[in-house]
Amino acid sequence: MTRDEKFNIRKDLELRAVLDSMGKAVLRNKADTVPKLALTGFYLLGALYVWSRSRGLSAAADSIELLSPIMEYAMRHSVRAYLTVGGILLLVLAFYPLGRKWTEESLKSIGLINKAGMAPTLIRKKTDVENSNVTVWTFRNNSIPLKTWEDKRAEIETALGVTIARMTYGKGNQRVILYTILAESALPDLLPWQDNYLSSKSFVLMLGQSYTGPVSVNLADIPHILIGGSTGSGKTVLLKVLIHQVLEKGAEVAIADFKGGVDFPTAWRERCRLCCDEEALLGLLDSYVAELKARKELLQKAGQPHIDAYNKADDKDLPRLIFACDEIAEVLDKTGLTKEQKERIGQIESRLSMIARQGRAFGIHLILATQRPDANILSGQIRNNINCRVCGRADNVLSQIILDNTNAADQIPKDAKGRFLLHDGTVFQGYWLDEGSV
Repeated sequence: MTRDEKFNIRKDLELRAVLDSMGKAVLRNKADTVPKLALTGFYLLGALYVWSRSRGLSAAADSIELLSPIMEYAMRHSVRAYLTVGGILLLVLAFYPLGRKWTEESLKSIGLINKAGMAPTLIRKKTDVENSNVTVWTFRNNSIPLKTWEDKRAEIETALGVTIARMTYGKGNQRVILYTILAESALPDLLPWQDNYLSSKSFVLMLGQSYTGPVSVNLADIPHILIGGSTGSGKTVLLKVLIHQVLEKGAEVAIADFKGGVDFPTAWRERCRLCCDEEALLGLLDSYVAELKARKELLQKAGQPHIDAYNKADDKDLPRLIFACDEIAEVLDKTGLTKEQKERIGQIESRLSMIARQGRAFGIHLILATQRPDANILSGQIRNNINCRVCGRADNVLSQIILDNTNAADQIPKDAKGRFLLHDGTVFQGYWLDEGSV
């Protein structure tokens, strides 16, 4: 690409950015507008002050020798000069975000540029309406894809002096939006669960707290959850928090724990069905599949699309069924097994696959935790139907297996417990449940 071509591209993009800023200026929220209204007020007060001193300034212009023509004009026409210069500055403030040039130079210094050598253009920077600790940066990305931003996440944080809580495309994929907090801010190392955190919305489950607020998942929309991460990352603790919530919401829960059930003592066994061997698990999953088929016929006869509509229309109380597994690899790993054992594992896998494909509408859900959910453990058919993926502390390989990217290795401290990365890029501290209160 020639220098002239780069210049023309840069000129067109900069003109588009100016027009976009002017078109959007009136739509900014209070967090952006109030400070500017305050400055406008100071500007008007300044105009009154200059008007009150205008005669004195004009007289002073006559007594000062060797005064430049521009300065003489400004003193003789002080009100007009003030209004003109101040008005221009206010217009710049309205349409040109403070710090734009510095921001662009900072991003250019880390190589976040397009093929024309242009860094992203800052359109606006404002305090988030819902969370005053969060600053929202909106950029015209100048044809730099979000994937490139994500790859340079750590460098962007260093360049701007912030911690990025979330980054996403704006409308039309021509903008990138960063939700940031001050770099020195941090999530707590321990976040005790409180029952008042329980969501009042149908089957919305609370996962923890991110930099921007509570993190949740709605089982009515995203029916299955996969929790991965290295040993000691907090998978079992998060799994128990989720199980506690679904129990409080009236669901029936079955837990598979092939580590001998030691992580689920008496209090859990009194409220849940616990399976610790393959035969019991296969029987349980057979009953879930039979229930799925029965519910399918029930909803078809009632003419309802899903369990919530059925319960609401017919004033029923058909409970949701939750199958939770603390370490699915202990169940599905076929390494070193006999042919007969492999066939039994294949049957278990087939039942799980059917629930993963069809369970959402009929209120049957999977919450699976495992250290390494690779293709040898979870088949592609099961994985592809689990849209909510949560990754704890992990290396590049493990993060890639769980999230299909290596972000968890970069964004979660190596010594962190209970810190997770959601599939949408949200970092959060998971709740810790005091089992004495279960």
